[in-house]
Amino acid sequence: MLTIIIKKNISSYCAEIMNTSIRTLACSVALASSFAAHAADSSSITSEIQALKQRIAELEARQSQPAVSTASGASWTDRVTLSGQAEFLATHSELESDSENDLDVDNVELTIDAQINELISLSTTLKYEDAAEGEDDFFVDEAIAVIAKEGNPFSLTVGKTGIPFGVIESSTWTDPLTDDFTDNTDDLAMLSFNQGGFSSDLYIFKGDQSGDDHVDNAGLNLGYAFENGLTLGAGYLNKIGNTEAFDQPGSQSAWRLNAALELGELGFSAEWIQTDSFDSLGGDKPSVWHVGTHYNTAVFGAAGTLALGYSESDDASGIDLAEKRLAASISRELGSNAELIAEYVHEEDYASESVDTLNLVLATYF
Repeated sequence: MLTIIIKKNISSYCAEIMNTSIRTLACSVALASSFAAHAADSSSITSEIQALKQRIAELEARQSQPAVSTASGASWTDRVTLSGQAEFLATHSELESDSENDLDVDNVELTIDAQINELISLSTTLKYEDAAEGEDDFFVDEAIAVIAKEGNPFSLTVGKTGIPFGVIESSTWTDPLTDDFTDNTDDLAMLSFNQGGFSSDLYIFKGDQSGDDHVDNAGLNLGYAFENGLTLGAGYLNKIGNTEAFDQPGSQSAWRLNAALELGELGFSAEWIQTDSFDSLGGDKPSVWHVGTHYNTAVFGAAGTLALGYSESDDASGIDLAEKRLAASISRELGSNAELIAEYVHEEDYASESVDTLNLVLATYF
């Protein structure tokens, strides 16, 4: 008789909670438990019912909390990735009348990439580098958001990053003079199009002389990648004097032509940049060009690269740019995510003074 009463009590309780899947499961467990416990006393069964009620309340509370996930159900840890690098430098330089040597933590970078949703991705790079006295050692090197939809050739990039005028295709550790000529990090907005082998970028950026009330610096890149490994490109900048390397008044524009060819493990690259004449530089029209090659091969039993690059500038003494730079390097992997680089650099300035430098770099990545 006790068992029948208990069954009625449990059945009545189940009728109250049949509207959720969790309650239905609890009822089934309760009914099964009642048949198995028909010999137990009433106080024991009452305790079991109270425990079931408490468990159901906990499950309902947990089910009501929203999960932190993307539309595809992935947690935030699946949407965020960390990467970085650290380079350690030992260097020795022979000048005309002196010599120098040094040990440095040359640079450290930490990059955080996040897929915010199906349309927006975010990338932030924090960087430390061995800077000149008076300059910041630690800074935000890049912070950009990219709006793009999968399968759509258009994308929009906004934020702080390098101005994409110079291409800088070089495999040596020391960058060519084309990098010194065009290096500039600034706030920008860029609309890009990529489809097939064709690519284009139309961008505007703040510039060192624009102030905070208007933006009137713009650039355009065009490129095409052929299936045989050949890539051709061109670029235009309306005010190159408004960049960090120049910092010259006026509205002088600049043009760029570039090409690269990949033939298996062998590669070649070339780049040429020309500006308008600057009144502030005595009518000079600074220009710079670079050619380079690299070959991926085994070096002492491990994967490595042999690289050679030569760059030269013209009419660029007024912007404190070297006239010639030759760099030759050999690199060898040291296990996964690390390599050792040995490099020789010869540089001449417009006063015909030269410096020869030997660099030994331990580069690590994660």
